[in-house]
This record gives sequence, C-alpha cells and structure tokens, in this order.
Amino acid sequence: MGAKEDTSNFFTTETERSQYWEDYLTARPDYTQDDFYARVLEYYRSHQDKSLTEKTVAHDVGTGPGQVAAALSGHFDSIVASDLNESHLAIAQKRLATLLDSAALAKISFERLAAEDIHAAGPAASAAFVAVGETMPLLDHAKAFASWATLLRPGGTLAIWFYGRPHFTAAEGYDASACQQIYDKLADAMFTKHIQKEAGPAYKAGWKRATDCMSSFLDNVDLDPEQWKDVQRWKWNSQLEMSFYGAEACNFDIEVVSRVRGEEQVHLVNEPGFWSKNWAVEDWKLFLKMNLPAFRREDVTSDIEHLWAELGRQMGGPDVRHGVTWPVVVILATKA
Repeated sequence: MGAKEDTSNFFTTETERSQYWEDYLTARPDYTQDDFYARVLEYYRSHQDKSLTEKTVAHDVGTGPGQVAAALSGHFDSIVASDLNESHLAIAQKRLATLLDSAALAKISFERLAAEDIHAAGPAASAAFVAVGETMPLLDHAKAFASWATLLRPGGTLAIWFYGRPHFTAAEGYDASACQQIYDKLADAMFTKHIQKEAGPAYKAGWKRATDCMSSFLDNVDLDPEQWKDVQRWKWNSQLEMSFYGAEACNFDIEVVSRVRGEEQVHLVNEPGFWSKNWAVEDWKLFLKMNLPAFRREDVTSDIEHLWAELGRQMGGPDVRHGVTWPVVVILATKA
C-alpha cells in the first residue's frame, strides 16, 4: 500500500461524480424535515446582539454537495462553503448553480480548507455562525475547536450535528428487530472490507477516531467553558446505535467516552418518526452503497446477496416499505 493511501480522510471522491451526490442525498435524511433548521436558527437568533449592524457571515464546514450552504443562504448575508476535497467543491458549485437563484448563489463562496483550518477563510471574530454537519467524527477535535473559536465572533453560534445508522421503525405486521439484525450484518460485512484492509497508521487512526466518536454519541466532544457558553446537546432516539457499523467490523477496541460537563443542557427526545422515510429493500441497498464514496454497487451485493434476500423476506417482500428512523445528535454552543 502506498503512502498516498495512508490518510485519515477516507470520505473523499477523486472525481466529480454528480450521480454519486444525487444518490447520496436521496439515500440520506432530509434536513428540511421536522423544522430542523428552524430549531438550530432559533438558538442562533436568541443569542445574537441586536445592536450589531455588520453583515452576518456563516460557514458551512465540510460542505459536500452544498445542501447546507443552500439552506443557510436564506438566513445570512454571506456563506463560506468549505471542504478539504476539491471534487466536492466542484460538485457543490455545479449543483447550487442549478438550484439557487442568482441572488442566493451570489452569497456563497467556496474555499478548499480542512475543517480544522477554516479560520483561514476570514478575519478573526468575523463569523456569526459555523455549521458542522455530519463531519465531526472525522476531525481532530482540538484543532477544529481552536479554529472555530478563532473565527466566530463573541455571541456567535457553533452548530454541530450528526446522524448515524438507520433503524427500522417498529410497527404491526413485521418484525423490525429481526430486520435490523440482518441489516446490521450487511453493514458490518461491507465496512469490514474497508476498515480492516491493509493500511498505514493514519488510516487506522482515522477509523478509530470516527468510530469512538460515533459510538460515544458525540459525548466525547469537549467544549471548553472558557470558550463556549450555553452548551446544549439535543439527542433524538439516543437508545439506538449511532455508529454506521458494529464492533464486528473493527480491528481495534472501541472507546466510549463522555466529556459532557455538568453545566451543559442535555435534552433527550424519543421521536421514532424523526426524519422518517419509508424504505423497501432497494432503498436500504442504496443507503449502504452511499455510506462511502469508495463503496461500489458490486460490493453491496457480492458475497452478501443471501442476506439481502433474507431481509426482503423479513420485510414481507422486496417491494414492501417500512418506516425508517435515525439516531441524531445536535450540539449548540455560543462563543464566549
């Protein structure tokens, strides 16, 4: 294995594959459901100094296909969409050029930056809002928080969110638990090929860091009270497994850590219908395929087709749809 592949950045596309991102967005939750953005922006507005007159700047960290930047364009004067991967930025620019009107598009600029370096995108204390969607497990937490604290102005909002493994919603007429067990086996089989492949230390460390963070429901994310105030942790369906795969897929010990401080607010919400979807077997296949850019259709079917067939039988047929829900965590904090 070459040194080029020894990287903790395992979520990257090397080419501009538009179809990948369209399938990704189809398979993943829709943030516009359940007033998600309204909840986050309500926190932001409640902490703003109304006497400030300068234009508001928001940063979308790890923009991917740019859907968060597009949503933020309706609420801020300008948005910086950043990503470490050049191909992601190219796709985001193409997508948003077709989705947004000229006024909204003119608000967005694109920067190739690691999440840990976004302070380079603007002067210190210049940002009103930093959004970190579905990215936190991949990051060096200490470096990232130092960068975000530098960029945000006092009273600015940091919003981190992450959703994990989809789960069958319990209902009459089928065994949701049995279906979930089959899907979990499918996910473990798929991820094992990538997590346990022969690789260097940076690659292995990246997987462990991501797995520990997901398995901890992001409780291992530490917010220094000298830098952050009014920290709120919102957890939907926290009784569900967050990690996209289980311990069977890993060749390392998983460490579940909590750095939640006593003064932080923790809100637990049991809402089985949160970001709900109704999926047939093919939808579950698409989701699994879209977990990582490195996954291919043949990987989802080869050697594990018997498990997909069993899942279809448990669901009542390959075209029968059942509800899907998600474990979700949102961390909101104000720059002190």
